[in-house]
Amino acid sequence: SVFNIPLGGACIPMPFALGGSGSTFIYGLVDSDFKENMTKDEALALCAKAVSHAMARDGSSGGVIRTCVATAEGNEREMIPGNKLPYGPAGW
Repeated sequence: SVFNIPLGGACIPMPFALGGSGSTFIYGLVDSDFKENMTKDEALALCAKAVSHAMARDGSSGGVIRTCVATAEGNEREMIPGNKLPYGPAGW
């Protein structure tokens, strides 16, 4: 389950949650591309697309994307370097 906790402290069940200084730039993109029951690969691709778009617009976002998929078997961590982002200065 995913819950969004806004500044007022409510705990709201949501299909996904976004946060951070660049998140305001990508709500429309994620609203458009998110779908229920995505495969792991689809979800990771959407994550990379959305975060790279946020990074391109937000000067406070970092230069790489780090993902972590949590499963019952453990955590799978990956890193996409800045020159391999799906969108942004290296991909323009």
